[in-house]
Amino acid sequence: MKKVYILLMHTNTMPSKIIKFFTRYQYTHVGIALEKNCENIYSFGRKKLHSFWTGGFTIEKKHGSFFKYFHKTMCQIYEIDVTKFQFMRLQKILKQMTVQKMRYKYDYFGLILRYFKIPFYRKDKYVCSYFVADVLKQAKIISIQKPSYFIVPKDFTEFPNLNKIYEGQFLKYE
Repeated sequence: MKKVYILLMHTNTMPSKIIKFFTRYQYTHVGIALEKNCENIYSFGRKKLHSFWTGGFTIEKKHGSFFKYFHKTMCQIYEIDVTKFQFMRLQKILKQMTVQKMRYKYDYFGLILRYFKIPFYRKDKYVCSYFVADVLKQAKIISIQKPSYFIVPKDFTEFPNLNKIYEGQFLKYE
């Protein structure tokens, strides 16, 4: 068995504060990591440190510029057991997305529609929670009843087989 790590985060940025205001949930961002130390976190968010308008597929480094700047980021980290096949499949999906990262964009319009539960799909456009749910579903790690594009950060706390292993300031996680 292998493990995959799901991170629920709150960066305390303006977009994060706005999302928190509307959702009333403590964590506003979701990422996925393949290693326990969460050194590489795959997600959808800002591509430029000081601008959230240029969003898309990102790989944030735990000790990179993003978390150095947003060093007070709070998180919950969950682990889920996966088979070797599921892990390899997830790796393949993430590698393909990494190679083609310029084609993937953040779905700002869809973010608003999801809040009002309006079904909306645009090819190669994601928000963080939709992305993580979708890659987990594609890798056959989770089976969910509602469409992936309606998944919100809070939903991850209710997925079966996820085990919370940490809660606190992200940079203090070892």
